[in-house]
Amino acid sequence: MQFIGFLTLCLIWGTTWLAIKFSLDGFPPFFGAAVRFTVAAVAVGLMLLLKKTSLRISRRDLKILIAASFLMYVFDYGLIYWGEQTLSAGVTAIFFATFALFTALWSVLFLKNEQMTPIRWLGIFMGIAGITVIFYDQLVITQFNRMVTLSIIAIILAAAGGSLSNVLVKRHLQKMDAGVITFYQMSIGILFLYAIGFAAEDPSRISLTPKVVAAVGYLALVGSAFAFVLYYRLLKTMSTVTLSLIIYVTPLIAIFIDYLLYRQIIPLRSMAGMTFIFSGIGLVQKKQSKKRR
Repeated sequence: MQFIGFLTLCLIWGTTWLAIKFSLDGFPPFFGAAVRFTVAAVAVGLMLLLKKTSLRISRRDLKILIAASFLMYVFDYGLIYWGEQTLSAGVTAIFFATFALFTALWSVLFLKNEQMTPIRWLGIFMGIAGITVIFYDQLVITQFNRMVTLSIIAIILAAAGGSLSNVLVKRHLQKMDAGVITFYQMSIGILFLYAIGFAAEDPSRISLTPKVVAAVGYLALVGSAFAFVLYYRLLKTMSTVTLSLIIYVTPLIAIFIDYLLYRQIIPLRSMAGMTFIFSGIGLVQKKQSKKRR
C-alpha cells in the first residue's frame, strides 16, 4: 500500500508542473496559489464534515501548523508559482530537486530516527545529477539574467521551506489525522497567500478561461486536496527522505506523458538521467531495506 501511495503521488504531482503553467495564464502567482488552495481547503473541509472528524487541536499544535503553513504555502508554493513565470518546467525541476537534499539535512538535524549514511547521501546527489542530465538542454539555453537568477534562488528557497515544513509535521504532528493537518495547513496558508497577493499583485490580471479554470480545478482537487491527505498519511509510516524522492520521479512522469501523447522519442541522455535517478533511489533505500529484512 505504501508503494501504491508513493506511485500515485508521483503520477499526480508529475502532471502539476504543467497545470501550474496553465493556471498562470489567468492568475498572478500568489493569487493563483491562493485560489487553488482555497478550493482544496473547502473540499477537505467537506470531507471531514461528512466523516464527522473533530477539528479540535491544542495551542501547541496550532503554533506548529502556523509555522508549517508559512513554510509550505508562502516559501514552497508561493515561490514556485513566482519562479515558474520566468523559468521553464525543466529548469524548475532541476533546482527544485534540491528538495530531497534539504529534507535529508533537516531530518539529520530534527529527526533522531532518520539516519543518513555516505551511501544515502550519494544516492541523493545521484538523483539531482540525473534530473540535471535529463533537462541539460533547457539549462544550457537559459540566459541567466537578473530575473532568471532571482527565480532560481526562489525555487531553491521553496525546496528548503517545503522540506522543513514536512519535517516539522513528521516530528510534532504524528498523532494528528492527515485530513485535519491538510485542512488547517491550507486554511492558514491561504491567509498568507491572499495577503501577499493583495499587497503585491494586480487582481485585474485575473482571466478565467476554460483552460485556466480546468487547471486550477485539477490542481485544487487532485493535486492538493487528495494528494496532501495521502501524503500526510504516508508520512506517518514512511521516512521523510524516502517520500522526498517523489521529486526525482515526477519529471520522469512528464517525459512519459509526452511520449504517450505525442510519441516523442525519449533521447539517450534522458535514459542515462533516469538510470542515475533510479540508482540513486536504490542507494537511498538500501539501508532501510536491510533493516526490514
